[in-house]
Amino acid sequence: MSELTKFGWWSFKKILGIIVLAAVLILVGRLVLFPLFVARKIVGAATGVVERTLDPDNVIYNYEWFKLKYENYLATENKIENAEFTLAIFKDDAGDRSKWSFEDKNESSRLSSIVLGLQNYIEDIVAEYNAKSRMVNRSIFKMGDKILPERIER
Repeated sequence: MSELTKFGWWSFKKILGIIVLAAVLILVGRLVLFPLFVARKIVGAATGVVERTLDPDNVIYNYEWFKLKYENYLATENKIENAEFTLAIFKDDAGDRSKWSFEDKNESSRLSSIVLGLQNYIEDIVAEYNAKSRMVNRSIFKMGDKILPERIER
């Protein structure tokens, strides 16, 4: 006798029905609980970000980073002023450009390159400072400091 006849069609249908019902209940349960799963993951991620952000070593690192970067910005501003002043003095001392020698033109080019290089460098400093300043998990390390600006404007 075959297995189906032994248990009968009716028993087979009951077992199959129970399996299908269990699968449907599991699927519906997962769909209903999915938002809770997502919410738990979001809360866990947020907690992880807060813990890593407020780690004492990270707090010190970021506070010092903003201080150092801002002082670097101020020093580079002074270097640009010095380089521009040196270039202006050179041009005044060298006189009419049409009478410059090859060496005078090379020196003017060298001094102009220094000014341009410092200007490009300070743009990188400003971009990095402003980008980190907009990051929520970094900008909090400047709060309350009267010296550090929210953004560096050029």
